[in-house]
This record gives sequence, C-alpha cells and structure tokens, in this order.
Amino acid sequence: MDTEGLLEVIGSIYGSVLEDEAEARWMDLLRDSVGSEHAVFSEVTPALLSLHCSGMDENMRPLAHRLAFTTMHDPALASMPAKAAIRMSDHLPLRDLLRTDVFHELVRPMRGGHALAFTWRAPGGGRAAIAICRDIDRARDFDDGELAALQPVLLHVQNALRIRARLRALEASLAQAHATLDAMPEAALIIDRARRVRYLNPAARRLSREGDVRIERGTLRAARARDDRALQALVGRTLALARGMQAPSHAGDGTIARDARIQIAIARTPPLRPLLVAAMPAAGVAARFGHALAIEAAVLLLRDPDRLAQGSIEGLGLAFDLTPREAELALALAQGASLAQAARNLGIGEGTARQYLKRVFAKTGATRQAALVGLLRNLG
Repeated sequence: MDTEGLLEVIGSIYGSVLEDEAEARWMDLLRDSVGSEHAVFSEVTPALLSLHCSGMDENMRPLAHRLAFTTMHDPALASMPAKAAIRMSDHLPLRDLLRTDVFHELVRPMRGGHALAFTWRAPGGGRAAIAICRDIDRARDFDDGELAALQPVLLHVQNALRIRARLRALEASLAQAHATLDAMPEAALIIDRARRVRYLNPAARRLSREGDVRIERGTLRAARARDDRALQALVGRTLALARGMQAPSHAGDGTIARDARIQIAIARTPPLRPLLVAAMPAAGVAARFGHALAIEAAVLLLRDPDRLAQGSIEGLGLAFDLTPREAELALALAQGASLAQAARNLGIGEGTARQYLKRVFAKTGATRQAALVGLLRNLG
C-alpha cells in the first residue's frame, strides 16, 4: 500500500463514520487493501459479543462467533501488545496451530490460517480485536511491510470505532431528551447560539400555529412588537449565560442553570391570559442526559395558563417548576390553610414547611404569603 492508497482508505473510514453498517464497510476496506479472505471486528464483554465480518457467507458466521469467543480469552491474544498490528504466527507458530482443534474445527472451514491481529481493551472490562485472515492453503503469510503499512490504518479504524460508539450514544441520549420534551404538556423549544429554533415539541408546534408566537425564518418571534423586543432580549440574555456556563467551573451544572432561569409574559387577546415564557441555558437540561446536547444554546418553556390543569398539584408544578411537595403546600395555602395547618396536613414540621415556602417564593416570584395566595387564585 502506497501513501496515496493509505490516505484513501483512512479518508473512506472517517467519511462513513455515521453510515449504517459502517463497521462492515471498514472490514471490506481492510480485506480488499491487502488481498485477504476476510476481515473481522469483534468486541467481547462479559454480557455481549459484537461481530462485524467481511468476506464471509452466512454459513461461516456461526463459526466466526465461536472463534471470537474462543480466541478472545486465549492467553496468547491477551498477552499481545495493545494497538499493534501483530502477525499471529509470531505468537503461535503455524506448526503448532495446525495441531489444534480450533484450527480444524473453525479456522480452516473459514478459509483462514494466516492472520494479522490488532487488539485493545474495550469498555466494560471486555476486549476488542480486528483480525485480517488469509487462507493457509492458498496464500502466503503477512510480511513485515504489510504490518508496517496497516499499523496506521488500524489505529484510525480503532479511533473511528470509538468515535462512532460515542456518536451513537449521543444520538440515543438526544432521542431520549426529545422524547422527554415531546411528552411535556407545555411548549418547549431549543434555540441555538445563532438564535435559530433547532427543536420544537408538539405543544410548541401547536402554539406557534395559534399566532401569538411564531417561527419566522427559523427564529422565534412574538406577534406584538413590544412583546417581541422582550422575547429577543430574553433569548439574548439566556444565550449569553449559556456561553458563560461553558467555563470549566460551570459546564453542565444544572443548579446554575436553574438559578439562571429568566421569565417574561407575552400578552394575548382577552380573555386569554398571557403566555408565561421561561428560558434557561440548555446545558442544565442536557446534564440530565449525561452530556451537553446543545452547547451555548437556550431552552425556552412557554406555559399557557389556560391549558394547564388548573388548581391541581400537577398544574402548579408545570406552571412554576414546583416539586410535588412544594405544589401541595402552595395549593393548601391557596385554599385558605395557615402554614401551620398546611404542615400538619402534609405530615411535616413547620420548619420544613417554611423551607418549602421559601423555595416556592423563589420559583413563583412572590415575596409574601398573601402575594403567593393571590397569584395562585388568579391562575384559576
């Protein structure tokens, strides 16, 4: 393999990292680049075997599975240097291989015998390996020049496999986040640092069709000029906070994101009550799913008081991000109970109830109990 050929193979590997069945395609490239019978990527953990083969018919696959399980726990393979292209005959001479049951039961039926192996430690206490095999009856063993040429290629394949696994985990996590947002009764949007809407849940799509807020050239806008200025300022401040949270001491800190939440109201034609708009850096939401899903982005939640389950614990939780216990306390106060009575009814001490009330004040913006009761009664 000359330099141009090596670069072409490496470019093809990274160019297809997001394609379906990319692992099998990379094995095809390896097989064809050195004229082998087949190439196999296998990863074995205590609970799982992942296998991607090239150049094998369906009858060979059961043999390949058995061989992968057998060889992955072989002391000779375990003793090989990690991330190095190794000629297997240097570790197990051919005359010794020919005497083994594994050769006669698995290797020869799969048209193998000459093999190049490249192994590394896999996550979860497992091992991963790439094996490139040639038919012992028809081909020669791998020479030193082929080992040297394949070493950088195999390093890139291993790196691409790691990147692919990470991207697939991110995709799964993103799908989980979207599923969570889709299930919310309130409208949720993700806005990137260029102020473009990147995601709307079903409630947000419905709300945008009603006209008080809309998506215009990819940007969220309010119908009235005054409200739109407030909305754009809200988005700008939140994105500035999101940029600041990328510092090492802040990145992914959900507590900071919650403290940074900003709220406005967007007026609507009476008798409809204003939309309540809350914004926060997206990293606070992303932290629940193990990574930053939208770096330097903002999450907007639009609550429609006329659509909430008014007067219920769930409705109060949705309107003000209250925990069930905080919502129970707030509802009891709105229904006329004193703080001491509410605490007894909830089975908690009055001191604990006061701590809950402080958090309710912080989340609703009320500063006194009377103001809180008035706010909750105005909500219906």
